[in-house]
Amino acid sequence: MKRSLDRRQGLIIVSIIWILGILVDRFWFSLDHTIPAWDQADYLNGGIIYSQAFQNPRWFDGDWWRGLWLMSPKIPPLTYLLTIPFFNLFGISVDAGMWVMAIYSALLLFSVYGLGIILFNGTVALWAVLICQFLPGLYYYRLEYLLDFPLAAIVTFSYFCLTWWRFSGQGWLKAIAVGIACGLGMLVKQTALFFLFLPILWVLGENLRRKRWGNLAQLMLSFLTAAWLMFPWYRTNWLLMLTAGKRATVDSAILEGDPPLTSPDAWTFYAQVLPYFLSWVLLLVPVVGLLISLRHRKTEDKVNRPVWIWLGVFLLGGYLLSSLNINKDARYILPLLPTLSLILSVGLLSWRGRFAPSIRWGTITIAAILTSLNLFPLGGDIITNVFSPKLQHHPYLKTGWQHEEVVKEILADSPYLRSTLGVLPSTPELNQHTFSFYGGKHNSQVAGRQVGVREEDIEKDVNSLDW
Repeated sequence: MKRSLDRRQGLIIVSIIWILGILVDRFWFSLDHTIPAWDQADYLNGGIIYSQAFQNPRWFDGDWWRGLWLMSPKIPPLTYLLTIPFFNLFGISVDAGMWVMAIYSALLLFSVYGLGIILFNGTVALWAVLICQFLPGLYYYRLEYLLDFPLAAIVTFSYFCLTWWRFSGQGWLKAIAVGIACGLGMLVKQTALFFLFLPILWVLGENLRRKRWGNLAQLMLSFLTAAWLMFPWYRTNWLLMLTAGKRATVDSAILEGDPPLTSPDAWTFYAQVLPYFLSWVLLLVPVVGLLISLRHRKTEDKVNRPVWIWLGVFLLGGYLLSSLNINKDARYILPLLPTLSLILSVGLLSWRGRFAPSIRWGTITIAAILTSLNLFPLGGDIITNVFSPKLQHHPYLKTGWQHEEVVKEILADSPYLRSTLGVLPSTPELNQHTFSFYGGKHNSQVAGRQVGVREEDIEKDVNSLDW
């Protein structure tokens, strides 16, 4: 009974941590007047398009469903679909769209807690949840309407379900949960496979080697469940997705100057990024704790060896397959952070002696201060540049952008037409996706289009468009 009560208390604490994180995020958004940049506006436009499609759904019409999946031919639609209720409830705005991150935040934190319970204990689980709220990589991208934080959440959830199935007794319902989680992961972003491939391969090989045919049958059910969820969108868009893959990876990598796979930089790129995503405080103090306690943990390490191997399979597999992707971006490694928080938690709890509690709470207090300084314009740049550099994310406090006024002017002149607005140049604040987003607030009657890609075509572009 006490064990059950402790778990219930743990879930309450995780809920409180989640709610406090939401309050901080909403306060940040109340101060922020920024204009969504290229990718953020493009993804928000996807949410608008799906929201409009569900104004008059035809649930039993196959053509309607096919048209629905064609609305996002390159990006899986789960995040767009989850954004619809918030657009319907609060109206179309950046702040309304960002409510979807609260769902993913809950999924991430409760998955980390579940992983901690299964692999370690309740104390490690709760400290890992707390650490997640202070990891710069997570709170930075939780404030952006991008797919990276959702991907981190759904990958962690999938890894939790697979861990639950593997360590807490296999079962058909657990196998279905694994399939649902993995299928949803592939409906957030295709790169979910980078992080889940090796753990899935590991459990397959493990059960094949031991000839556990019942477990293999359950895994097959998981695969069928995932395929059933993924099939409608992937069947509709597989050709365009493949043809667009080269432009999104190889062409982008060349354009951005990413290191070739034959270069050591390609394989150390994310290792150089991780300290900034974790902050030096939340990296060094736990690592020192682990090193100091190594000789005192030999017996315990033997008992926990399967746990550490399992964690290594996930982390190493995700790192190597992400590095194998020629198109590099720091945020692509984000799904590793929630699982890394478990190791950081173990390291923090490895400190022993009279000062151990002070070290633990002192580390978390410093991390909380750094989070505040990174998120809000409170000064302290000297401190953050040393202990948590490169991930400062202050709200944009100024006003004066005229995007909505431009859209309203076009609508006043052409109230019954769909108008195309040529946009030159293309900058984070002034680009075709951003104007399409503000046009989307008015039933998508105004859409932006990038012009002037080639200098010799600028005059032709100007003459071919009214705006």
